[in-house]
Amino acid sequence: MKKSMIILSTYSPLMVIDTKLVGIDSNNIDTPRVCSLCRCGESKFKPQCDGSHAQVGFVGEREDSEKKELEYYQGRDITIVFDRYLCMGAGYCGELESVFGTHDAPIYEPDGAHVDDIIATIKKCPSGALSYIINDEHFINYYEETQIVVEQDGPLNCQGEITLIDDQDSDALLPDGDHYTLCRCGGSKKKPFCDGSHLDNGFTG
Repeated sequence: MKKSMIILSTYSPLMVIDTKLVGIDSNNIDTPRVCSLCRCGESKFKPQCDGSHAQVGFVGEREDSEKKELEYYQGRDITIVFDRYLCMGAGYCGELESVFGTHDAPIYEPDGAHVDDIIATIKKCPSGALSYIINDEHFINYYEETQIVVEQDGPLNCQGEITLIDDQDSDALLPDGDHYTLCRCGGSKKKPFCDGSHLDNGFTG
């Protein structure tokens, strides 16, 4: 069985192996078994790498590795689990304001809405920052299909069993779940993970 992998170094693009790539138009992008994806933000052929990282002197060194303990917000029927380090500000949680509040005034109120609505909202979180516990079982895996989805003007949403290997031991910062987001604007301080910098630096692609 083929194993999906993403391999990179501090100075390299993302080397993607045996993983389906879905474009911003929701259509599959034809790629060879091994392909390179841009993470410096400068490629003219996004999401593919065109070597721009070498020309601009891209350095993908992580500036922020301070990962704190998971936060648990216990309610009557569900416990919300928050990995603050992985949050990249996608904003889907704000659609359920009675539970998660707003971007400027976040809250975590697990009794603020029906459990099914909370679960549905948590499953929209692409980064793995949100998960939930019911009856002592921690639910962290949501995807039956393994793929990388290119977000318009945003990160790479990695879904399914995709092993991440790099020279900064980034996999140690990941949750045990089956999804995470990778920066492709070049601006994240948590490289290779997205921290929402694309929302502020005008990244397009």
